[in-house]
Amino acid sequence: MEALRREGIEVDSYCGGMGSCGKCVVKVKGEEVSSPNSLEEKHLKEKIKEGFRLACQVEVYGEVEVDVSPSLTSYGEVMVKTQEARREELPVCQAEVNVTKPPIDGVSSLQEILSSQLQGKGKKWSLASLYHLSHLGEERETEFEVITDEEKIRYVNKLSSDKSFLGMAFDLGTTTVGGELVDLTTGTSLHRLGALNRQTQFGADVISRLRAIQDDYHNLYRLQEVLAQTMNDLIQEACEKVNKNPERVFAVTVAGNTIMEHLFLGVSPLSIGVAPYTPVFREEQVLDARELKIVANPEAQVYLFPSLAGYVGGDILSGVVAFDLIERKGLTLYVDIGTNGEIVLIDGENIFCCGTAAGPAFEGAQIKHGTRATLGAISAVEIKDGDIKIYTIGDLAPRGICGTGLIDALACFLREGLLSPTGRFKENDKWSNRLIKEGGSQAFLLSYDPPIFITQEDISQLQLAKAAIQAGREILLKEAGRKEEEIEEVILAGAFGSFINPESAKTIGLIPQGAKTTSVGNASLYGAKKALLSRDFRRKVKVLFQKARYIELSARSDFSDYFYQSLIFN
Repeated sequence: MEALRREGIEVDSYCGGMGSCGKCVVKVKGEEVSSPNSLEEKHLKEKIKEGFRLACQVEVYGEVEVDVSPSLTSYGEVMVKTQEARREELPVCQAEVNVTKPPIDGVSSLQEILSSQLQGKGKKWSLASLYHLSHLGEERETEFEVITDEEKIRYVNKLSSDKSFLGMAFDLGTTTVGGELVDLTTGTSLHRLGALNRQTQFGADVISRLRAIQDDYHNLYRLQEVLAQTMNDLIQEACEKVNKNPERVFAVTVAGNTIMEHLFLGVSPLSIGVAPYTPVFREEQVLDARELKIVANPEAQVYLFPSLAGYVGGDILSGVVAFDLIERKGLTLYVDIGTNGEIVLIDGENIFCCGTAAGPAFEGAQIKHGTRATLGAISAVEIKDGDIKIYTIGDLAPRGICGTGLIDALACFLREGLLSPTGRFKENDKWSNRLIKEGGSQAFLLSYDPPIFITQEDISQLQLAKAAIQAGREILLKEAGRKEEEIEEVILAGAFGSFINPESAKTIGLIPQGAKTTSVGNASLYGAKKALLSRDFRRKVKVLFQKARYIELSARSDFSDYFYQSLIFN
């Protein structure tokens, strides 16, 4: 695994190299390797005889050839729509200024002259701005381009033919990094794209990344570096698509969960991993691109969203404010279903939130044939004409099942009476041709060729994930003094929420039964885009930051009761 990482070859490693997920399968040709251990024997069984090994477990002692399956490294990004954002008073501004040098008997400076024309008196100047200003030359009048924000004159240079004024918005997902290039002059979106977060080589979830730092503190800087590489690739690709220069990117906004935001800055998030789960910082951060090695103009402003708590991050603040949910009158539930399972309950002026630690099952981790939402993943399942019908991303041959497919399958099992209330498979004559034995317990065969099935252990993992989210919802309702049937609308955010079947989610108890359900796509990226274009939006983020009340579920004596009740399928 280490050798592959050094070569920049990304291999699925949901468990962070612990050997528990069995996803990092490679084919080794050569004998100078360690003997298969018990973890490899458990996951690979007879495949070991064909040369298949787990990259995280096999040790290399000499020269060998390693065949990495394209299915392990290829990544088909499923893009999620964002909405257009309105350009308002910009947080970062562009201006053109004519500077006339003072007469020989005048007592002034070029800095003072330019500041007076910009009404920028009292603002700080970056060193780079002073450096560029010194290149005024011999002419008495010179046209300058100036980039400013509320606090600082960031960039000064002679006016050039390229007057592009660009911004880049980012959503730092644990699995996927989404980006959007925006023309700040018009507010128009120029290009939207996404990529697999290169940090996944350290594990599918943030806990795996915390473990990587604990094992070797240098991994903190490696995690920061590979994240910056992912972001820089997106900036460069977006600019190439529209024939723009990355040096013309003068504003960058970044939203992510709290641990991702710490890793972005290279700040250790280890304190979030242990009680009382305290982050190093929560408030917004405003920095320069050069400090973070971002491929934009070195003086570009980088705005990092504030976080509410260790497990409710800036991505949630971004999404809630983006859709003006704090201004709604009805009871609204905002849910980002994923590893952290963040939930926000908005009840007028009262705002409650929590992180549910749902685990990575909905991302395909800890599932026998689980996979991310990539090409060939089973993304939907239904009963049609008396049999199971599966649908894959890209209409390709199935290579695994992703979270939305898992929820559909679970809902189908419940509707068909295949599961008991406790989640155990039941004998069923109708489905006897698909109920098989796997590892001493029952499993359900979704695909015959290749064989892809859902095991009893998979059902248990999904129960734990859905119970965590359901219990979190119940506790927020209790804090608000409200009942589930009073919820008027459920907002599903993120890539997962965009493709989930709401009826399936209701069937398994993941979301409330009676409420209207709306999928809003990548709400975090939409909010990050708004933060590029509006000072007022950033002000609203601060208001929510101050208003929201965070509920730490692990500190609640009643959480275990709600959790165990939620394990049952009603």
